[in-house]
Amino acid sequence: MVHVPHIMRCVALLVMVIACGAAARAQSPAAVTPAQEAAVEAGIKDLSAQWSIAYLKNDPTILERIWAPEFVYVEPSGHRFTKAEGIAALAKGGEQHTVSEASSIDVRVYGGGTVAVDIGDYREAGRGKDGKPFERKSRFTNVWVLKNNAWQCVSGHASVIPVQP
Repeated sequence: MVHVPHIMRCVALLVMVIACGAAARAQSPAAVTPAQEAAVEAGIKDLSAQWSIAYLKNDPTILERIWAPEFVYVEPSGHRFTKAEGIAALAKGGEQHTVSEASSIDVRVYGGGTVAVDIGDYREAGRGKDGKPFERKSRFTNVWVLKNNAWQCVSGHASVIPVQP
């Protein structure tokens, strides 16, 4: 024989589980369709290409547009810089790039299509401030946020990939 209080506790627990599940679904952002995800991916890849062009052309206006005000980046050396510091360094010049290209970019979309993370490879070559040639390869991870209908990078990090002779 089952006691009524036990049944009532079970029913109450079941109602609570159902209610919590419904509340969680109501707060979750809508799922992103494959077409929306593909559009975000294409947009982020285009922004990565623009970022590369900014260094190739020494054009800080591109970075001004695609880096969020709170942007922070960590270079392979561990040096950390803000948007203002990165733009000032590019504007000051010094390095002349002959190659600046991002490739092998994978994009993942989160937050109902409002956050994206891209992981890819970056290769740059040219002449340093001292006139000596350089070639560097790195693997990067960037975090992008959709703000006022435009994607902006809020954070990034790069790790060195040794250049093969």
